Amino acid sequence: MSLITRRSLLAMPLVLFVRRLPRASADHQVLRATYTADVGILYDMLTLQLRGSIEEIVNYAAGDYRVIATGVGANIQNRFESSGVLQSGRWKPVRSHSWFEIRGRQSRTDVAYDWSKRRIEYQARGETFFLKRIRVVDDVVVLPDGTHVDDVITATLNYADGRWPAQGDGVHRTLVVRRRRSDNEGPDDVASTYRAELVPFELKTVQDPSGKPTALFDLSRFSSWAKPSNPARIVFAATRRPELITSSMILGTSITIRFTAA
Repeated sequence: MSLITRRSLLAMPLVLFVRRLPRASADHQVLRATYTADVGILYDMLTLQLRGSIEEIVNYAAGDYRVIATGVGANIQNRFESSGVLQSGRWKPVRSHSWFEIRGRQSRTDVAYDWSKRRIEYQARGETFFLKRIRVVDDVVVLPDGTHVDDVITATLNYADGRWPAQGDGVHRTLVVRRRRSDNEGPDDVASTYRAELVPFELKTVQDPSGKPTALFDLSRFSSWAKPSNPARIVFAATRRPELITSSMILGTSITIRFTAA
């Protein structure tokens, strides 16, 4: 499994699944939550559980945010930090750092967004799950004028605050930065060199039997373990914050993430 992508997916509950608490003031709010991620690999021959906590501080007066989250379990742990700003009515990422370890395989990603120079510095190092092969990225991506680029934090904040409107077909679209990979990349395939690139990210709202707002998103652009025919599923609360995320991948791999407000 692509550790970079799996770490990104496990980072999502750190922000996506936080319930909004009452604001400390009209311009400042602190959000806290705990989360549980259950991972099954090879049809649950290997199961892992990650428990963690998150603190998100949003300062509307200053126009910035900061997120710190950590999780730990047997043979699995992670740490995630992110900061960003509010510009032109939309949250934008400035810097993020993430680190993830599963059964001794480690990955880390550092991303810096320079909006004045319209560029993204992307650095990442990850180990494949089975053979522990190394994938390293050290690249700069130029941001085209007039484009919106998000990470998992700003996509969440923009959606929750109504700053990420759906397009005419009802789909929410944005761009995210990732490690460039071939469409037929296998879980342990590696290349001699890697670049970073911008790719579309879409959130498609669907009807759910529970009556709760639900959306699907395709992980196959980001992971060689994901299947286009099985998009990840998010169930939202009335606060536009997800309550549950589930994903079914190749080789009997599954991820289920739930959260509880602190």
